[in-house]
Amino acid sequence: MRLKRYAACILGAVTITASLVTIGQSAGAATKAPIVIGDVCSCTGPEASSVAQTSPTLEAWAKYVTAHGGIQGHPVQLIVKDDGYNPTTSLADVQTLVTADHVVALFDNSDVDSSWTSYVAAHDVPVAGGAESDAGYENPVFFVPGATYNYFTDADAYAAKVSGAKKLADVYCAEVAVCAQSSTDLKTSLPKFGLTLSYTAAISFSAPSYAAYCLAAKQSGATAMTVGDATAIVNKVVADCATQGYNPTEISGDGTVAISWLTIPGMQGNIDVQPNLPFFVKNAATKPMYDALAKYAPGVTTGPNFGEIVLENWAAGVEVQTAGAAAHFGAHPTSAEMDAGFYAMPKGTTLGGLSAPITFKRGVKHNNSCFFLMGIKNQKFVSLKNSKPVCVN
Repeated sequence: MRLKRYAACILGAVTITASLVTIGQSAGAATKAPIVIGDVCSCTGPEASSVAQTSPTLEAWAKYVTAHGGIQGHPVQLIVKDDGYNPTTSLADVQTLVTADHVVALFDNSDVDSSWTSYVAAHDVPVAGGAESDAGYENPVFFVPGATYNYFTDADAYAAKVSGAKKLADVYCAEVAVCAQSSTDLKTSLPKFGLTLSYTAAISFSAPSYAAYCLAAKQSGATAMTVGDATAIVNKVVADCATQGYNPTEISGDGTVAISWLTIPGMQGNIDVQPNLPFFVKNAATKPMYDALAKYAPGVTTGPNFGEIVLENWAAGVEVQTAGAAAHFGAHPTSAEMDAGFYAMPKGTTLGGLSAPITFKRGVKHNNSCFFLMGIKNQKFVSLKNSKPVCVN
């Protein structure tokens, strides 16, 4: 099951219905038959806001790629389906994308992807993404463009060690069952790095106050805390803890991290685990992303929840480009041809610097224990470990 454990949530996010993004062509751009790709997202639901950033990011990617010649001359056509956090809807969306729209690949931005992982496996449709999903490492048709979810709790434990903590408190979303699984996994991961889980509890996104949880965590002796929930909830937990005189080092990861954190005193000194290069880094690897977003989706980078989930999706797009460049397409690209392209990618590719080295082998579950660390210092995001990936296995 895909977990937006660290998802940034805007309650009441704008509803996104199934939409078709037909990419225009510029002069001298892609002119062959389109490469059709589906994006399945839980763009509405209890963990929606970080997911809501994914579709405009991928739409910007598709437009940017097409305007720059496409993939082997094929324009990119992106079809977005919002499953509304409903497993039945999600499966139906995927079935439509595969049988009616004939997609060559899927982007996984669904919180309920467990409803269709066996279906895409049976139809050999490659899936890009899934960094926050069990499917990302359990199913060989998933191609994660970075660290895989099975190493996230070890990465969190490593980050807690870097903070100097000996005891960690973990409060997590009550709405998504796999959040509890992550807390259980932390109990196993923390001792590997000399830490213990001193307090754990499930919290609801609708709770009026988290003060009681803060006091319990404080009394447990935890000097670091992870809040496995939406950004809005993380922000409220941190604020409620501060009113109780409790300011642990926040250990976070992935979609939770947002630019809104920079102004929150309790977030200063926090440490975050990311499956890809931190989103705020501006270099040759991220320049195309920032250029594309500036032109096609400027609201993404200026929104309060702009964060790592955006770069993850851009990396998934670059992964599709890389696989497409290695594929042997006929006149009308197929999923089988794209699938072969993923395995034909250069071994150890870093997607131009967006990820730790990745290599895929046919029939082998894809695992990657390497991640990036970042944090906040003096109200600015900072890269840790010189922006180099850290591997826990």
